[in-house]
Parts: sequence; structure tokens; C-alpha cells
Amino acid sequence: MLLVIAPSKTQRKEELPAAFQQTTTPQFIKKSNQLIDELKVLSEPQLAEMMKTSAKLTAATYRLIHNFTTPFHRQNAHPALYTFKGDAYEMIDGQSYGTAELDYAQQHLIILSGLYGMLRPLDLMQPYRLEMGLKFAAAGMKNLYQFWQKELTAAVIARLAATKEQTIINLASDEYAKVLDKKALQKNGCSIITITFQQPHAKGADGYKTIPIHSKRARGLMVDFAIKNRCINAQQLTAFTENGYLFSAEKSTDKSWVFRQEQQH
Repeated sequence: MLLVIAPSKTQRKEELPAAFQQTTTPQFIKKSNQLIDELKVLSEPQLAEMMKTSAKLTAATYRLIHNFTTPFHRQNAHPALYTFKGDAYEMIDGQSYGTAELDYAQQHLIILSGLYGMLRPLDLMQPYRLEMGLKFAAAGMKNLYQFWQKELTAAVIARLAATKEQTIINLASDEYAKVLDKKALQKNGCSIITITFQQPHAKGADGYKTIPIHSKRARGLMVDFAIKNRCINAQQLTAFTENGYLFSAEKSTDKSWVFRQEQQH
């Protein structure tokens, strides 16, 4: 079983837990360098036009691109799980993880990324801004989906082959999840379960609605739950009850699981 999540735009170094020992290198760092080389030829106005960012944010992104340096080491890069800081990541209690939790996370969690393709929790990374959905025609490809899809899908298939259950738990946003070729995954015996979180809402169907910020946090909570309980099959995730969420068998299908929050937290 593999848990798949999206990255976050917010990134900053977080202190590592006492049990932290070893870092790893992103699997597709050569392709990352290829993207950086192509980004370096763009001016700040060109970056701003492509990314639709303010002058201040564009300047910061420009600096990140031109400061990007490999090879990575602990002095110039930081582990991915302790760098991303968005709503989902704030709910992942990485500071409490011991060796067993870190080992599990490294084997069962992948973070999709526009620059790195995919990252394991202990992979070193440098901060960046490159969303998967950007219209960036890299290496003669139409966009980043085309640039990454074949290799990422093959890598996920290989990762799943080493696990007891060939199931992808999709906790990523649509923007990132669609980089994986679902038909190719299914052809290779991989099943995909997309998780949806719903919160109480007066205007929602049956009194429930997906509220983005709460759903992002719930994704992080589920990742944390899986890591702390070292879940090895999807069925174990139906026991997730953090922040008042309960699995709704009635609203779920084989490929789409719904968790409803019984009360706001």
C-alpha cells in the first residue's frame, strides 16, 4: 500500500526528531536538474507570466531557481517531510516519530512534486515553486504531466510491487493525482482508492460538503494515522476517527471512500 499526497507551496525547515538518522536522494534528481536548467533561462517577467505571481513572489522564485545546487547534502538541503508546511503537513506529527515510524513512512508515503516528480519523506530537497498544473513546456513536452507521467507511473508500480497490498491511497489534490496513469496502474494490478473528506454544512447534500481547508488537514491526519499505526492494507484506514471523522460505508464505493466529520473541531 502506498499513500500519495501533494506537496505544499509553503516550505520551511523544521527541526528533525531525535530518531532521525539517514537521508536519501530524490529518485529523479537528474530530471529535476533538467527542469531547473530550463527555468534558469526565463526572465522574471516570463516567470511571472507563467506562474501568475506577484513581483515579490516572482523575485523569490527566481532566487530559488538560481540558487538550486546539486548534489544535495544536509548543509544545503532538508528532508521533504520536514520541509513542506501547508495545511496537510501541519497535521502530520513528524516530531513524535521514532525509527519504526520513519521507516514505515519511507516505504509507504510518496509526495508528488512538479520539480522532483516524487519524493520520499527522507529525501533531501531544496525549496522551490513549480506547480504540476503550470503550462510549462519542458524538454519539448506539452506540460509537466507529460514530462513526468511515464516515469512516475513506472516508479509507483515498482514501489507497490514491494508492498503486501498493491493499493494506492490517493490523498492528493486532482492537480497532482492526475499525473499518474490510472489505466497503466490498473493494467499492472494496482488498485486506486481516492479518499474524500466531508464536513457538516447547511448547504451541502445530506447536510455535508467538502470544505477545502478542512479536507487538506484531514489528509494530513490520515497520513499521520497510517504512519503511527503502520497500516499495511487499506482496510485498516477505515478505523480512522481523528477529529470526529468516521468512514461512511453507505457513501463509499470500491474506488472512492468517504469519511464524514460528525462534528466540527
